[in-house]
Amino acid sequence: MGLAGAAVAGRAAERNPVPVRVGMTDWNLGKRGDVTKVALAREIGLDGIQVSLIFPDDGSPHLRGTAVQEEYRKAALENGIQICSLAIGSPGKLRLPLHTNPAAGILLAEAVEAARAIGTTDILLPILGESHIHMENAQEVATFVAMMKEVARYAEKAGVVIALETWISADDTLKILDQIGSNHVGVYYDARNIKARKAGEPVEEVPKLGKRIHQVHVKNGAKLLGEPELLDWPGLAEAYRSIGYRGWYVLETGSPSGDLVADSRRNADFVRKTFRMPAES
Repeated sequence: MGLAGAAVAGRAAERNPVPVRVGMTDWNLGKRGDVTKVALAREIGLDGIQVSLIFPDDGSPHLRGTAVQEEYRKAALENGIQICSLAIGSPGKLRLPLHTNPAAGILLAEAVEAARAIGTTDILLPILGESHIHMENAQEVATFVAMMKEVARYAEKAGVVIALETWISADDTLKILDQIGSNHVGVYYDARNIKARKAGEPVEEVPKLGKRIHQVHVKNGAKLLGEPELLDWPGLAEAYRSIGYRGWYVLETGSPSGDLVADSRRNADFVRKTFRMPAES
């Protein structure tokens, strides 16, 4: 393409920008692992839904079972909603402290298979709460890294990325990712978590993490998006755009007014007005 053609294409992209894709977590739609929330996502006007891999107390497999996987595939197709990612829940009373529980690797390998089966390429793996990595604990870090190196082999075969949501800084996250050494383990960035825990400044962290970011949560505590809070939304939007982020913006938002549909629509509208897809390089 010549210079004139590139200029025309650039102007066309500015007039007709690619719309951002907005999803929402199923737990904020009312209940984890509930296939009926796919239809609710459509009613709100979302593009996608993040579904939870749950571990029922009765031992039933849920999304690790083919019947439930088929229900999700059917619901997504019928409602025109994409399953943007699979979120790992806590396995009932067992819990999932990833650096101490020997069952964690098996559960993660099953999660990779479940993600592929329901048609998503991203898994949210929360490295927080009981699974928070303490970087000063070398054994904790080494155990987690060793497990993730093995799980990454399954992710690569399935074409899936396991994205870590952490409470640690970008620098520490990069140290862990570099030790794992796989393009199939990345970052699930939650700017509010990082800001609230004073683990870093999101506008500065996003460029550091760059292409390692595979998906993001967008939330504003107990408030609607755009209301005064911790985050510099315009600055954060520009940071994501600067790294060429073209992935999903997934609402992890509540309903301050009590009207879930109305509040979620307002939050989705804010994301679509504030965030922009970068031009293709």
